[in-house]
Amino acid sequence: MNKEKEEKEKENHHIRWAEEISRRNARYDEDSNWWPFVQNIEDVLERMQHITQRLDDMNNEISSVDGKIKNLRKILIKLEIIDDRFVF
Repeated sequence: MNKEKEEKEKENHHIRWAEEISRRNARYDEDSNWWPFVQNIEDVLERMQHITQRLDDMNNEISSVDGKIKNLRKILIKLEIIDDRFVF
């Protein structure tokens, strides 16, 4: 239930972000006014930075789990629960 709520909030956040860009474009539709375009690009870059940070966090978490699995394998080999030839 909590996971579903988080996913819905993420989706709504993205929708609100996209709507803000659309509203900004609708307010300033002059050809000589570059401010909305520049602001939209800055928003996209900020969002990309956030996504990059999330990917880095996920990579760190995966690396942590991988290290724990390798450590568990070494322990199980020392305790002779699994054979050294057993690879996972």
